[in-house]
Amino acid sequence: MDVSEALSLIKKGLKTEIVESKHFLEQCKDRNVDIDFVRKVIMNNDILGVLEQDKNLYKIWFFYEQRKDSNIILRILTDKRLRLVTVFPCYSERRKR
Repeated sequence: MDVSEALSLIKKGLKTEIVESKHFLEQCKDRNVDIDFVRKVIMNNDILGVLEQDKNLYKIWFFYEQRKDSNIILRILTDKRLRLVTVFPCYSERRKR
């Protein structure tokens, strides 16, 4: 699947059904990140960037707060649903380099 097709699926999928992996839930807990807040960021903020990491595995950047982005790793499942793999904030300067 090419990146433009994946981006189209991701944009549609982020507005519908999203599945959280066990690892994602553990990472949210470890990083004190509220899962509902992550869902709001995904549903209300534009995608700033996308990077293919592996087959059907993508790193997505969202605006998080003034100087930070929210990086979310997700997998496109065979039934076209999205599984959230992990989440971590990152200073936006790293994206802009």
